[in-house]
Amino acid sequence: MIFYQNAIDTPHPDDLIPHALPWILEASGPYYRALLGSAACVTPILETWVYRASSEISIRRVKFLLSDSEFAGGFIALNGLDLRKARKADTVALLTSIPVSERHAMMNRMEDLSSLFSPVADDEYYLSKVGLNLHFRGKKLGRLLIDSYLMDGLRQGHTRYCLDVEIHNEPAIRCYRSAGFEVSHRTQSKTGTLGYYSMRYERVRA
Repeated sequence: MIFYQNAIDTPHPDDLIPHALPWILEASGPYYRALLGSAACVTPILETWVYRASSEISIRRVKFLLSDSEFAGGFIALNGLDLRKARKADTVALLTSIPVSERHAMMNRMEDLSSLFSPVADDEYYLSKVGLNLHFRGKKLGRLLIDSYLMDGLRQGHTRYCLDVEIHNEPAIRCYRSAGFEVSHRTQSKTGTLGYYSMRYERVRA
């Protein structure tokens, strides 16, 4: 049996972090490896952010998919206004957490990645993170997550949806296309080392 659960609706959302962190880390990987300059830095930093209510990857933003009472995966989605606030909070948290001696290099990496993601309008519903835990893959559950994300947006009054996906993530791109998303344009870091597709979908009002 498949059902969904919002972490914020549970008595202790932080207790659910172990069920979300693996797929959040995987979904975040390409960008944060480039931003932090080392894969080894990604996990310890994001492990702290997931506890913060203001973070883009806060556990309180997660909607889980459960299969026969097992946590199969989930997603995080925000409107454009909330996304900008969350990313600003994460940037401040990052810069205040690193030694002063490392900030110049961090600012250079931020500048390199500054054009990587397309702007998100206030009325767009942005799919920030989505993923499945390893042994639930290959069961077509990814499409169920996308459908749930679209329905959540509809319940909140959204008709415009968007996401960013790393250009080599072909399985994810196929899944998004099957749900109606199309590539609007391609972006890349200024050094050209990382590229993403911006994908969008607009639901026609009945």
